[in-house]
Amino acid sequence: MSKEKTIKYFAYVRKSSEGEERQALSIDSQIDKVKELFGRVEIVDILEERHSAFKPYNRPVFEDMVKRIRKGEATGIIAWHPDRLSRNEIDASTITYLVRTGVIHDLKFGSYNFDNSPEGIMMLQMALSQSQYFSSKLGKDVRRGLEKKFEMGWQANMCPNGYKNIRQNGYSTIEVDETRFKTVRKAFDLMLSGNYSVPEVLDKLNNEWNFTTRVKNGRLSRSSLYRMFTNLFYAGIIEYNGKQKQGKHTAMITLEEYDRIQFLLGRQGKPRNKKNDFAYTGIIRCAECGCSVSADLKKKIIKSTGKQTEYTYYRCSHRKTSYKCLQPAVEVRELEKQIDAELANYEFQEDFKKLFFQIVEEDKKAHPNTDKDAIGNLEKAIEKLKLEKINLTKLSCKGLIPDDEFTTQRNDYEKEIVRLSQKIIEVKKKGSEFDEKIKKIEYGTRARINFNKGTPKDKKTVVLQVGSNQVMSDRKLTITPHKWLVPVKDEIKPIEAKYLRFELNKKPYTKQKSEQLHSLCRDLRRGRDSNSRGLFRPCHVSSVVPSTNSATSPFVVIL
Repeated sequence: MSKEKTIKYFAYVRKSSEGEERQALSIDSQIDKVKELFGRVEIVDILEERHSAFKPYNRPVFEDMVKRIRKGEATGIIAWHPDRLSRNEIDASTITYLVRTGVIHDLKFGSYNFDNSPEGIMMLQMALSQSQYFSSKLGKDVRRGLEKKFEMGWQANMCPNGYKNIRQNGYSTIEVDETRFKTVRKAFDLMLSGNYSVPEVLDKLNNEWNFTTRVKNGRLSRSSLYRMFTNLFYAGIIEYNGKQKQGKHTAMITLEEYDRIQFLLGRQGKPRNKKNDFAYTGIIRCAECGCSVSADLKKKIIKSTGKQTEYTYYRCSHRKTSYKCLQPAVEVRELEKQIDAELANYEFQEDFKKLFFQIVEEDKKAHPNTDKDAIGNLEKAIEKLKLEKINLTKLSCKGLIPDDEFTTQRNDYEKEIVRLSQKIIEVKKKGSEFDEKIKKIEYGTRARINFNKGTPKDKKTVVLQVGSNQVMSDRKLTITPHKWLVPVKDEIKPIEAKYLRFELNKKPYTKQKSEQLHSLCRDLRRGRDSNSRGLFRPCHVSSVVPSTNSATSPFVVIL
């Protein structure tokens, strides 16, 4: 009876998902080769491993095989190549020690001849050492390639949903995935609205929009969506080994939008699935104790009609049990009256809007280089930051600042450079500052209409867009308007009030009223005296004359 007839073998096949394993035979191919080459020997079991052999104690199937060999279930191993058994020194020594001590009687390989002799064991050790060297060198080369790719401004690993990796002529870049980019952006918009929780956004992606991932066209999981909302890549920043820098890919969101989403994900009272759809929960806090304001639904039967009526009251949630808050509740209709009154501060009468837009258009023509000046200032700021970053690197090279502090400050510089670069893109996309003033006026009218006619989620969106720091005190809601809306309320609105008092379409046009309207046009350009910078840069004043063909617009502005 031949030696191989008396030896029982384990067939061990392995392939991991790491980069250095991509060229190895698949597990099915290894099994086919084992059966083809060693079909005459007794194979006790075929053991399949899907873990890397680069680090020891990382392969449960291999460790279980060694235990079974020590118990005597088999005394031989079949593998395609020695590197399938080990790519590290500890596992290699385990195999050679078991061979040298007689626990393992034979090793068979599809691409290597083993002889169980002192010389054969020495050659086996050399083959295993060579596998370990090749794996270490390849890993080092891969890391160097990833570092180089990062320095060139490209993500070192696979890009997230909404983008795709493109490899042409041996060079890898990242481009927008046209089939998914807009859908992912819609998901960010839902989250930015403050009206949707992550599970609600996930439901829309999977069930309404039929979104599929690039990998196997699968459905998006909740954990994947959380990772997407916290991934700086979407804001134009790439990361590698703790370092950050501006990527060359197209950013999906701005850093301001990214920061807002992080706030929404981490804040107390963030959107959750609720039985009742209350519009203002989670965004208003109590002025007395600082707790969030919650909503209660009360039902009451009207005695005269016998019908049941529902009332919604907003009150302090009283989460601070150590403090007795005495703030009263307010009914939702009264609350919405207060919100509507705030929105009225940003709405304008139609004739005044026409006058305002005409003056803005004139100033736009008079100052065509406003955008160029703004972009130039931003570019100078970016160059200054780059110079400061270079100086920071010099300090690090001289050992004047620790490495962790250097990395933190360097990342801060990179983020600020990205933020300013995104502002340049915004200026180019949005148009001139004059166009922005027109958008502010138009926004006020739309906001009030959307609030009064919209759904509860629409109402909540409007409140969040108008301002922040929504506080309830003595049944009164206070909203701090965003900075960009302050001039609309404090400077343009009073001028509109002066204009409406003229009632030009009701009374005869006089020289005195012409001079007053002439003065109003100057005020619209300069802003109020309290704002020396003004809403507009000074320019020549248009002449204002009576209109001869309009009863509703009794003036025209000669541009």
